[in-house]
Amino acid sequence: MRHADSLDRTLAALADRARWFLLAEDVPQRPGFLQAVAPSVKLVGLVALVALTVSRRDLPSVLALTALAVALAFASRVPARTFAGRLVGPPAFALVAVAPQVLLMGGPTLGSTPLSVAGVEYVAVFTVRVAACVGFLSLLLLTTTFADVLAGLRRLRAPAIAVSLLSITYRYLLLFFAELERMVRARRGRTVTDPDLRRTWRDSGNFLGTFLLRSVERGERVQRAARARGASGTTPVRPRATPGAADAAFALIVAGTALGVVLA
Repeated sequence: MRHADSLDRTLAALADRARWFLLAEDVPQRPGFLQAVAPSVKLVGLVALVALTVSRRDLPSVLALTALAVALAFASRVPARTFAGRLVGPPAFALVAVAPQVLLMGGPTLGSTPLSVAGVEYVAVFTVRVAACVGFLSLLLLTTTFADVLAGLRRLRAPAIAVSLLSITYRYLLLFFAELERMVRARRGRTVTDPDLRRTWRDSGNFLGTFLLRSVERGERVQRAARARGASGTTPVRPRATPGAADAAFALIVAGTALGVVLA
């Protein structure tokens, strides 16, 4: 296997995966439950569910909240592969990070094994809790266009500077990974021989430096072009819609879930 090929494949896969994550805007156009909920109501409700999930310390509660996230994804017609692709990674990383607690925490052990009961319970709760939080946040991003998320933040009177920074960050992340993909294609088209490992590392450093410089320069050109066309820096907001049945149903689901989890 050529060293350059492995580097190109890694960078291309990273760019493609990142752009897929940022540009998954076909789901918000589908008819579904959360798509019919106003962005501001959806934002408040899902963030409240995330806060509720973070506050729970028992496994049944976090499992119920994870099941709610899956049910909302099903009701919103989110593709199972897309939802699972966003749901699996962070919990797997969390599991690896807290796995040593099964040995480090004191208390009774599981039979003749060195695993503590408290440690296993802690790891399970922590991992499922991360899955539930990622599920709720993924539902927000999958069923709402980014422009609507910004509009919802403005309607909730979020600080204007924070909304502007979020908008700029999102815009330049797309630019960043698009530029990376173009440079990988150019590098692949110009690579004829198979360099040794030392030269591959040296070329990779040069590639990274050139990529960062080109990203900054392209970002500045985009900003100048936007200003020349009269851009004001804010995204147009659609008129506020009258609250509908979907908004009321979602509010009842959030309130009922919070009440049920707290009283359980």
